[in-house]
Amino acid sequence: MSERETATGDLGLVQAFVNTLDLVPRNEELKDPNTLKTWLVAKDLMDASQAVDEGDLEHAHAVREAMRAVIGGNSGMRIYPVELATLNEAASASRLRMRFAPDGKARLEPEASGAVGAIGRLVATFYSAMQDANWERLKLCRSDECRWAFFDRSKNHSSRWCTMASCGNREKARRFRKRERAASSPAED
Repeated sequence: MSERETATGDLGLVQAFVNTLDLVPRNEELKDPNTLKTWLVAKDLMDASQAVDEGDLEHAHAVREAMRAVIGGNSGMRIYPVELATLNEAASASRLRMRFAPDGKARLEPEASGAVGAIGRLVATFYSAMQDANWERLKLCRSDECRWAFFDRSKNHSSRWCTMASCGNREKARRFRKRERAASSPAED
């Protein structure tokens, strides 16, 4: 959907990764090791000469859903310890270390190579995105079916849905129908 709000920079990369799975309609961009490799190479997270296998794909899916859950915290959703453990494990597996760039700025870089290192770069980017002043604007759609990561551009940071035209209207219609059914059912004595 082109009308969904997108972020830029580190926030945008995190958002793009999380949204490689669109729940409505169910569209999985990272279907197999080859599509994962293509995505990681296209985002300059990994060299094309490195292999990606099924285990890497499972790891990427787990990290993606852990990131989705943490972003959900910006929308008032609960973050479970298993999601945090998944992110901690990915950081550990990639052996993230602080390094100073030629410009003198510190950054996290993985010592691991291949897909594990690439996922580590995503975790480092996630950490960096959380330091951004706009971090809390990266939210999840409140529609349980959707859960798309979107960038809240509203003045008061109060957007609840990825788009009002689809998820917002659907959720409002659902609440309206529920109220109508409750109002039309006979009261029990």
